[in-house]
Amino acid sequence: MSSDRSTPEEILKRIQAEEKQKENEKRGKLYIFLGYAAGVGKTCAMLDTAQELKKKGIDVVAGYIEPHARWETSMREKGLEKIPPLMVPYKGIELREFNLDAALKRKPQILLVDELAHTNANGLRHKKRYEDIEELLDAGIDVYTTVNIQHLESLNDIVENITKIHVKERIPDGVFDEAEQVKLIDIEPDLLITRLKEGKIYKTVQAERALQNFFAKEKLIALREIALRRMADKVNQIAQQERLLSEKQEEGEGYQGEHILTCISTAPSCERVIRSASRMAYAFHARFTALYVETTRLQNADASVKKIRDDNLHLAEMLGAKIVTVFGDDVAFQIAEYARVSGVTKLVLGRTNHKILFGQKKGNITDEISEYSPNLDIFIIPDMGHTGKKKYFLFSPTNSEKRKKTEKLGADILKEAFMLGLATAIGLLFQKLGFLNADIIMVYLLGILLLSLYTARRYIAVSSAVFSVLLFDWFFVEPFYSFNFYSGKYSATFGIMLLFSIIISAIISTEKHQAKESAKMMYRTELLLDNSRRMRRVESVKELLTELSDKVLKLMNLSVVFYVQKEGKLTGPWLFPKPGISKAELGKTVDTKEKAVVDWVMTNRKRAGCCTHTLPEANAIYLPIKTSDEIYGVMGIVLEEKREIPPFEYGLLTAMLNEAALVFARLIYGRKEKP
Repeated sequence: MSSDRSTPEEILKRIQAEEKQKENEKRGKLYIFLGYAAGVGKTCAMLDTAQELKKKGIDVVAGYIEPHARWETSMREKGLEKIPPLMVPYKGIELREFNLDAALKRKPQILLVDELAHTNANGLRHKKRYEDIEELLDAGIDVYTTVNIQHLESLNDIVENITKIHVKERIPDGVFDEAEQVKLIDIEPDLLITRLKEGKIYKTVQAERALQNFFAKEKLIALREIALRRMADKVNQIAQQERLLSEKQEEGEGYQGEHILTCISTAPSCERVIRSASRMAYAFHARFTALYVETTRLQNADASVKKIRDDNLHLAEMLGAKIVTVFGDDVAFQIAEYARVSGVTKLVLGRTNHKILFGQKKGNITDEISEYSPNLDIFIIPDMGHTGKKKYFLFSPTNSEKRKKTEKLGADILKEAFMLGLATAIGLLFQKLGFLNADIIMVYLLGILLLSLYTARRYIAVSSAVFSVLLFDWFFVEPFYSFNFYSGKYSATFGIMLLFSIIISAIISTEKHQAKESAKMMYRTELLLDNSRRMRRVESVKELLTELSDKVLKLMNLSVVFYVQKEGKLTGPWLFPKPGISKAELGKTVDTKEKAVVDWVMTNRKRAGCCTHTLPEANAIYLPIKTSDEIYGVMGIVLEEKREIPPFEYGLLTAMLNEAALVFARLIYGRKEKP
């Protein structure tokens, strides 16, 4: 037998690489004209290139060119076919936007679309123009576009620090890095300032204001340097990837390379930390992971705090991080343990002057992680944007949330008053019966223990200890009915009672949380296992959809709707309302507009709808039921409160849909399921 024979794993990797190559060949290519500021000549360079390609007989169409009223740009547009813009009404005016559907219908070989980082008007299919371009590329259209360096997500904090201007329109670095070609349009800052003064970029008043702010010479020099460095990094990245691939083939698997880990919190420095970790991962050509540790404190936080967390998770995802969620109140241990088992080489954390949700200040958590993992490289990113004057961890719950919290607090206070009253009554009874004060103290300690078990707040047990001390002193220590006892012999007793309440409250609170999380994990695991068992037994599409909707209902308690592709046609909707909602009510929710979202998901094989960047005005989020080569249908989940699906639940949904797709393949084509 020949020793050169490939292993099954090598054959599989080769097949996957070939499939990816074929997919890339079908997909359009992205060409970016990059600048470090407005007016450097990006659009002009793009139009010049387009005119040259047109002379060669290539089908070039101007999809959207930003109307800057610059004669240099207008002259270069002449002779090019243009797609009429889409006019969108907004507050009494009409906004000029790129007409995506018209471009897809025309389907030229090359399409020019200016301003890659542009935010679309409300009501359009995608929130961002780069998402429009992604759809064009999927359709096999090559796209030429423009962008400035300050619009890259990972560089946002650096640019803001230089210019003192917060750039709201940003693109994921992955869009930039996956471009077929990036051409830097570079001119000297002095020449750019001259162009600005001559009115070739902005009008006179606007130009004067720009010179004092963004177009100050020292800022332009810094931005130019950033653009040049980023271009050099991109070139080095390509060369490094090719070198590592060659070495890997020669040396085998072994060393997996650098692995950068950062942590998600709601601290003010978190955005900066994520961007710094992303840049580090790019520089080291490393895997990039964002770890979120869900603690008891965050679970009990209000919606505004959780939104900050979700925004940070979304930012990390945009920057190419793999999102991982773990549970536990010992944050340092969870971070260190994940770093150990996943081969993390570098950990990037933030330092802030404020308390963060981890419950730590400044570098305490860093010291704890170092104790658990002394060999782990830890990088600390300071919080440059906050002075410490502002309090963080603000709670601004809605009225309903406030009411619920008030009601729970009122119930806990009533429990405390009842338990203390009962303990005092029993104590007075024991006193009449001749029991010792030590026995009465035990009654109060028992009351504190019961309060710790049956109330939601830790400070209830602590306050009950204080009140227990006061009540014991008032009723059972001479002189009676006063807080002035004749000796200090009970001082130690009072201190022990207080310490006991704090310790027992902390222990019970931790046990409650661990039991809760253990139950959740067991339930979710059992849900997946049960789903797998049931999916294997289904014999019809209706039975499959019923099983799938049942699992979603158990997991999220939300109404579900399905659309199924049958013989090339889309059938449905198949309605599965949650308890309390009729099929008729659910049917009104998924109207004709929702059907358009479903059609888009079927065509593009990507999620869309509520809480996404594509057709976000929909009432439901729609997820494709697909394998690697075919789509069988779409599942819609009605998000009544317009809240995003948490990452962990979304991962479970993805797993269930993947298995459902395999069952579809078996039912429709008689294919056997693959592991």
